[in-house]
Amino acid sequence: MIPEGHRYEIEIHTGIWKDYGTTANVGLVIYGEEGSTSPITLPNSVSGMRFFSRASINSFKMTTPKSLGNLLGIRVWHDNSGKNPSWFLQTVTITDVETGNQYHFLANKWLAVEKGNGNIQAEIITSTEKNLSNLRNLVWTRSVEGFSDKHLWLSIFTRPPHNSFTRCQRISCCLSILFATMLTNAMFYDIRIDAPMDETFRLGPIKLSWRQFKIGLQSSLVAIPVNVFVVTIFRNTKLTNGKAEKTQGCLPYWFTYVGWFICVLIATISSIFIVFYSMMWGTQTSNEWLTSISVSLFQDILVSQPIKVIISAFLLSLIFKKVPKLVLVKEEKGLENAIEVEKQACVPEKENLEISRQFRTKKLAMFIALKEISLLILFVALLFFVTFGNRNEARYLLTSAINKTFANVEKVRYQFSIPMFVFVYSNVVVKKYG
Repeated sequence: MIPEGHRYEIEIHTGIWKDYGTTANVGLVIYGEEGSTSPITLPNSVSGMRFFSRASINSFKMTTPKSLGNLLGIRVWHDNSGKNPSWFLQTVTITDVETGNQYHFLANKWLAVEKGNGNIQAEIITSTEKNLSNLRNLVWTRSVEGFSDKHLWLSIFTRPPHNSFTRCQRISCCLSILFATMLTNAMFYDIRIDAPMDETFRLGPIKLSWRQFKIGLQSSLVAIPVNVFVVTIFRNTKLTNGKAEKTQGCLPYWFTYVGWFICVLIATISSIFIVFYSMMWGTQTSNEWLTSISVSLFQDILVSQPIKVIISAFLLSLIFKKVPKLVLVKEEKGLENAIEVEKQACVPEKENLEISRQFRTKKLAMFIALKEISLLILFVALLFFVTFGNRNEARYLLTSAINKTFANVEKVRYQFSIPMFVFVYSNVVVKKYG
């Protein structure tokens, strides 16, 4: 039970990308016009539930003997414990339950010994309405959320853990896009199968033309409406959890089956028609079709989806001058007593912090080096692919024929001189071609 007193509710938003969560225990002090709290410990886990994971919004309740008045700032830290203590703190929101006032503290910084400024504690002042409605801050917040959740291909790996749009559904949507793109590409090649071939160029062993690029771009745009329809169904369907029903979503639960049916239908129909189309093609058209599919795929991943996220974030930030309300992670057990624990989250001593900083810095440098080596190997492989991929046996035969024709040409020695050049030019070049 929460003791009697002035009630506050604390919401802590953790960054959304990989390894942004922490395994450490978090400490917090709240400063107000009429006083401050003693250090508050927010443990990393209670009753088997883990807090401060990637993309989580954890809610804690607390009471103080009296009101702190208008809140001025907070000090937040962690004890650098656990396997991955590094933590990217996004925002902290504190609500005065008695008055209904809400205070936002924008952090957007690392609390880690090896990242950011190397500190594991930070003091953050209360954000004003001007800070909250700042266009740059709004666009950044919505863009980060968009790339992790709205970018369909990227969100397979960066999906918020408690989002109702599951990874399996996202993968199914990606497959339906791929099959629809394959079919629309095939339809365009069927229409233009007798069209004259455009000017081509080679990238290693791959032969490319502007026609392939154009068909690839057109096909990816044609496949967008079906994708949007299926994704909308999955995002807005209510899910059941036992007897209790979550309120997220506006479509009834059975609409999930409609989404699955559409995905399977698209894949099945596309596969059948692709087989029929392929029977009419030769090797050249099939290779061009595969290239156009690759263009469509990369265009959707690297162009269409990012542009969609950035434009929607910018427009929403212009229209709604307010920080978007994110979905709260529901943690019903142990939440009220989460801050009533005996173990305190204390900042480690400087010597221990320095040892931890050296170890984690070396570990981070090792991963960076491995990443650079991998990229270098990939670059060299692509370089060889482009440089030597277009070589064929005709070049070898030509070189062999020249060497046989001029077998002893390497024995000829010649020293350049102006008289010799004049003689050759006047007696050979001028008389023969002049």
